[in-house]
Parts: sequence; structure tokens; C-alpha cells
Amino acid sequence: MDSVFRDFPELKPPKGKFRIIGIDKFEIPGKGHWVVEDHDNCDMAIRKAREMTRNASKDADHPSTATIFCVYDENGTYLGGDIDDTV
Repeated sequence: MDSVFRDFPELKPPKGKFRIIGIDKFEIPGKGHWVVEDHDNCDMAIRKAREMTRNASKDADHPSTATIFCVYDENGTYLGGDIDDTV
């Protein structure tokens, strides 16, 4: 199991689902993350997470301080969402 789920098992999506997780980069470690929603379709989850990250970036004082939204599968594999991965 990936360390994100070892340390935060409440973030693990159900089998076959793709979970969007919000991450506040400036919150106390272990407190600054939350489950947004689960999806059946990986691509849809990634598109939604990237859109949410872009929107949060627009509202932030600086893009580096914005909340990010990431997608993980049931194995703890990061699949995308952070706008830095949208080349």
C-alpha cells in the first residue's frame, strides 16, 4: 500500500473507484486533506481535479499557494490533477 494510504487510510477509495482528494499545502500535516468525491471513470476524475485545481489557483494570492486536487486509485497511485502535470 502506498504511504499516503498507510498514513491516511481514510483517503483510500473503494475498489475500482478513483478518488479526488483536496490538499491544502499550508495546513498542519495530517489535517489539510479531505475526500472530495469518487468516480468510476479515471479520465473524468482527472479532468475534474485539474479544473478544481485551476479554479483554486485563480483565487489564490499566488499559484504556488493554491489548494490542489489530486486523483488516486485504490492502490495509492497518483494519477493526476495538479495543474503542473498538464503539459
